[in-house]
Amino acid sequence: MADSRLRPGEPALLLSAAVYGVSTIVSVVALRTVRPVDLLVVEISGAAGLLLITAAAQGQLRRRGALRQMLVGCLVPGLAFLLGDLGLARTSASSGSLLLAADPLLSVLLAIVVLRERLAVGLIGAALVTVRPDGSAGSDTVLGNVLVLLAVAASAAYLVATRRLNGEDDGLNASAWQAVGGALGVAPFVVASWSAGGSRLGAAGFAGWLACLAVLVCGALGSVLFNRGIGSVPAARAAQLGNLTPVIGTLTAIVFLGDRPSPLQVVGGFAILGGIALLLRGPEPHSRRSIDEQSHVTVL
Repeated sequence: MADSRLRPGEPALLLSAAVYGVSTIVSVVALRTVRPVDLLVVEISGAAGLLLITAAAQGQLRRRGALRQMLVGCLVPGLAFLLGDLGLARTSASSGSLLLAADPLLSVLLAIVVLRERLAVGLIGAALVTVRPDGSAGSDTVLGNVLVLLAVAASAAYLVATRRLNGEDDGLNASAWQAVGGALGVAPFVVASWSAGGSRLGAAGFAGWLACLAVLVCGALGSVLFNRGIGSVPAARAAQLGNLTPVIGTLTAIVFLGDRPSPLQVVGGFAILGGIALLLRGPEPHSRRSIDEQSHVTVL
């Protein structure tokens, strides 16, 4: 029988996906006043400091497994945030949000073998956003879309890696070390970029700094929630829950930024929503093995 009840770990993943959706739009706002490298420094380094202090204060910071988590952090937040900020600076908020729909699809491809017909619908949804930039915004570029998709690929690899590593780890400890790894991983790019073009943080103003700090908080909160939930949810199902990110991001862009997605993007968005509908109609699993097997037939 169909059962739409949330299982252990899934509420945290849904909240994480929603937070990341809002973060995408706030990042676009921040990038109107600061350079991508500026935002990168604030969101990753700030999150690393915030999470380390919080984890230590709560007695949850552990050295065991720290190096492993730092290496994972080179993917997210490191590489994914770097490519994402560079891409979002060159595309519209709505396109950037909808392109994130490729994340669940790529994650599923890395995690399981899927049904071709259901996968095709989702790929078409993402492709409609990628190949036809939204002309009304006038800011989309192929390069920006490609960079966002590369960030999505890094996030997909991260999802599979954390699914294997975080079975017994709490979200706060894992997120803290991952943020440290991400900060160290992007440090060479930051140094090179600031040496060549300088920084705009000094001229960002109150609104610019507020947007940057909001991105920092969203990133830290989203990471903790994700790491807290991923240990209990199969990678394929977690990927499908991540479909909420582009939905929330696009709606936020429409409501608060006045973005107007093109008809093709709207079609793509509805195709993405189909994956969530199929997932929530899935049967109640009875074991970890049955959960993984079920993933083969609930992916769009």
